[in-house]
Amino acid sequence: MKKKTKLILILTLTIVTLILGALLVYLIRSNPTDPNGDPIDFPAILPDRETDTVDPKYEEYRELFDANKQINEDYVGELIFDSGLIQESFVQAKSCFKKDGTMYTFYNEDGSLVTDPTGYTGYDVYIWTYWKTGEYDYNDHGGSVFLDYRNELADQNLIIYGHHFSEWNDPTRSKAFTPLEVLLKEEGYAENANVTVVLEHEIRHYVIAAVYEFDSTDDYYWDNCQYWRFDYAYDDYTGTADASYHQKYLDALKQVRLYDTGVELTTEDRTLTLQTCISGFTGQLYEIVVMKEVDVETY
Repeated sequence: MKKKTKLILILTLTIVTLILGALLVYLIRSNPTDPNGDPIDFPAILPDRETDTVDPKYEEYRELFDANKQINEDYVGELIFDSGLIQESFVQAKSCFKKDGTMYTFYNEDGSLVTDPTGYTGYDVYIWTYWKTGEYDYNDHGGSVFLDYRNELADQNLIIYGHHFSEWNDPTRSKAFTPLEVLLKEEGYAENANVTVVLEHEIRHYVIAAVYEFDSTDDYYWDNCQYWRFDYAYDDYTGTADASYHQKYLDALKQVRLYDTGVELTTEDRTLTLQTCISGFTGQLYEIVVMKEVDVETY
């Protein structure tokens, strides 16, 4: 009996000691002081755990994408200059016919309805037609901002088109791609160099690598500056392989660019190209902005 009583006593003292020790630690951490009696702040000790928090930016992008997709299934994404210079939704028509086989309702520059699609491509569907309403729009939005009808999002070079407005039609210089004119001068570059494209499940980040004016009356540009190629290893119109053309284009960019951005392009880079007209009449002079993809996020 004596051995059993002694064992119980030892266990009891051990438990009491542990309880008192834990209480002492709690009191010290609740009211910690240093040797001078000043309070001590300990960092909180929290268990590691995964959280379900979502970056508000991603939630905003998701809401924007879903809302625009409901308006028009041809909505592809959002083109956003980080400086705020431009934020434009862009769409894409792959041909003159919708996925269900019916012909798009779209217009010529003069506002006449296209009834025979012969000679037209997906390029023509949104150039004078506003994507939210499906109506002719010459003055308010200048049609729509749109992705080249041949492009797939996996292509090495994406081409997006938008209108440039004259002074009388856009005195604030804010419609469609009109604000791109600030990039024609080097002093407009630094502030507006970074661009974000929001797609359905990706956020692609770009930096502007080159800005130039494409002169459609000059054979040099037609031969060396074919910015409309979505895969530079091929001729986009004939499908003929031409692996050397990409380097030829990059070399030409150094000759025709309006200023040196300090951003180098290689044949391995993925690019985004913006085109807008800047001459007094359509088809003579275009502003071309070539961007280098620098990062891709999924969301």
